[in-house]
Amino acid sequence: MSNILPLDPNLEFNVEPIWDATYPPKYRVPEQTLRHKLINNTFLPELSFTLTNSFGPQAFIAAKADPYGVLFGEPNLNRIHISQFACTKLKHGKKLLEHLLAQVPKSQPIVFGQDQGHMFPGVPTECPELINLLESLGFHRDGDLAYDLERDLRDFSINPDWLTPLSEPDLQVKTCSPTDINALEEFFIREFPGRWHYDTVIEKCKEWKEFEDIIALWQGDSIEGFAYTQNYSTSHHPTAGYVWQEDLGPQSGALGPIGVSQRVRGRKLGGALLVAGLQHLQRLGVHRCIIDWTSLVDFYGKYGFRVNRRYQPMTRPANLD
Repeated sequence: MSNILPLDPNLEFNVEPIWDATYPPKYRVPEQTLRHKLINNTFLPELSFTLTNSFGPQAFIAAKADPYGVLFGEPNLNRIHISQFACTKLKHGKKLLEHLLAQVPKSQPIVFGQDQGHMFPGVPTECPELINLLESLGFHRDGDLAYDLERDLRDFSINPDWLTPLSEPDLQVKTCSPTDINALEEFFIREFPGRWHYDTVIEKCKEWKEFEDIIALWQGDSIEGFAYTQNYSTSHHPTAGYVWQEDLGPQSGALGPIGVSQRVRGRKLGGALLVAGLQHLQRLGVHRCIIDWTSLVDFYGKYGFRVNRRYQPMTRPANLD
């Protein structure tokens, strides 16, 4: 006989065997990372559960509220995000998902992953049984696949033409420091006031004090572009695809997102910032580098990045009837 109990966000049980029973080894995550991902203002304890039987916990699910309108200051899309899900057997996972669905109004969409500080942009395609289970419970395949791309930077060589757009005299690329916080704030509020502002300025810089992981493109006295990096040396809060560090290896890193202002678009500065970010990681001794949650396979392929993970976005759509 099984019981469904509220999920303790401290995950005071042996989580890793349950996780490893659900996902291939390339998706292995340390328990401390799973726990850290639940320390978030969007965590929904009333929709997060553990299924146990006489052998102990057999499945768990962690839900988060839509960060839009809660963290990002944008209109709330009223979605529920399945941030973490794992089960030793599909029958346990099905029971837990059915319990979650019974608690959520049919008028409210449910998305697999894509939460703030996400791990999953969708269901890994290496888990067809999970995709089939979700479809049987009313989830739909929601758009094209998303990809994680990787390459080894030890053999990355730079074509000088890639950096030519940065040769204009009023442009400068440099890592950020605490003295840049006002310029960063102004840039992100002007250009990217939602998720990227929260992830980069509020979380990465103000909360975590990891300024040096942000590469800024300056034009005169204003920031007009950025590249968000993570690495094994200075980044202590892995986020997005960088949570797959066990598969990436001990001297790994991550790049993205990257963005430039409307003022400077059309000058190939985004590609130049990409290369500047890779140079930065290379100087730090990064070997394997990941660019996560993208559809731009051909674009990044020009820089030697290849697909390592594929995800199927999945949503239980709102039923407004």
